[in-house]
Amino acid sequence: MKTIVIANHKGGCAKTTTALNLAVVMANQGSRVLAVDLDPQGNLSVALGGDLQELESTRCTSHRMMLDARGDVSAYLMRARPRLDLIPSCLDHDAETLIEGQPVSRDLLLKNKLAPVRSGYDYCVIDTPPSLRAPTLNALALSDLTLIPIESSMFALVGLTQLMRMVAAVRRAHAPKMIIMGLSTMYVARQTVDKEVRSQMESIFKSNIFETRIPRAAAVNAATGSGKSVFETDISSPAALAFFQLTNEIRERFDHEKVGLDALTQEYSEGDSTSSSAREEERRHQR
Repeated sequence: MKTIVIANHKGGCAKTTTALNLAVVMANQGSRVLAVDLDPQGNLSVALGGDLQELESTRCTSHRMMLDARGDVSAYLMRARPRLDLIPSCLDHDAETLIEGQPVSRDLLLKNKLAPVRSGYDYCVIDTPPSLRAPTLNALALSDLTLIPIESSMFALVGLTQLMRMVAAVRRAHAPKMIIMGLSTMYVARQTVDKEVRSQMESIFKSNIFETRIPRAAAVNAATGSGKSVFETDISSPAALAFFQLTNEIRERFDHEKVGLDALTQEYSEGDSTSSSAREEERRHQR
C-alpha cells in the first residue's frame, strides 16, 4: 500500500477536494483505495457518504481508532464506493487532546493501527486538518508521498517554510523514503498572480512539483456543493481531466502503470450533469 498524504496547515487550498478526487479516480481506475479523514470538519467523510451526526454518536472515527489500543480497524471502516473504503472523522475535541497526550509513540498511532490492513489496499489517501498538530504528524509518519496543495493567490506561500521544515523533520524520523511534492490548485492560466506563484513554487520544489495544475472551475464548486467528486458530476470538465492527469503523475512517481482515460469515460458519462455551455465557459476561463 502506497500512502499519499494531502497536507498544508493553511485552509482553503483544496486539500479535501484533492483527497476526494484522487481517491475516487484511483478506485475507478481499478485500484483498491483506503481514504482516511483526519480533519474534524469531516468534509471528506460527508462527500464519501458519512453522516456526521451518527459519527458523533458512534465515535467510529479515525481519531478514536488511533486511541483504541485493542480495537480492530475493520470496526472503523465504511464502504464509500466500489473499491473505496473510508475511515471517517467528525468534530471530537476530546479525542485530539487525548492523542496529543499519549505518552508513547504518539506520532505512530495511525501507522501502527493501519499496519494490519496494508495488504488489502493499493493506495491510502489521507486528508489532514489545517494544523501541524498530532493528527497531521501521524499522517506524515506513514507517508510515501506528501502532496502540498498551494492555491494560486498572493499569500499562498506564507508559512510554507515552516510546513516544509516540519515535513522534513518527520521524514528524517519516521519516513526516510517520503517524496514531498507541490501542487498548484485553483489555478487560472491567464492570471499574472497565478503565474508568479507557480514560478515561486518551481523555485522551491525544483523537480518535485506536479506538472498538472488543478484549475479554478465551476464544476469543482458544483461537485463539492453536492457532496461528490467532480468525476461523479462532470467527467468531461477540465477539472476532472486535471485530477485524472494528477493521478497518473502519482502513479508514475511510484513506478506504477498509468491508466487511460477511456477506463472511466463509459462509467461516468451517465452521471455528467453539467451542460456543455458551462464546460465551454470553464475552458475559456482557463485560457
